[in-house]
Amino acid sequence: MSTVIVKGRPASVGASSRTRRSWQAQIESEARQLFATPLQDSDLRITITFFYNALPDSDTDNISKPICDALKGIAYNDDCQLMERNARRRDINGSFQIKGIDPEVAVALAEGEDFVAIEVEKIGGGVILI
Repeated sequence: MSTVIVKGRPASVGASSRTRRSWQAQIESEARQLFATPLQDSDLRITITFFYNALPDSDTDNISKPICDALKGIAYNDDCQLMERNARRRDINGSFQIKGIDPEVAVALAEGEDFVAIEVEKIGGGVILI
């Protein structure tokens, strides 16, 4: 499983266009490192996890939309290919026992700073991308 890790707090739909565009540029930069071409499948699932130190003001839906938009043309051609969108927040403070963690996520967790982990997978199959 490969995961795109984007450091920092995500910009929500309600953020200024400048802040949102800067956040999307970070996502695009990280995603381009994993994608040669966009996926063509029409049955994709995206899982977005925001790991935070302090509870954010934005809800998961408002955080996920700019991320999905930023991945258009990189991870997939259009977000209409997404049959499922899972967005969640996790407090990184505390003690956890995690099985089967992606090594990229483990490294980011060890750093202790806010970040977003993004996975795109074909439904019914294994993870095929980010």
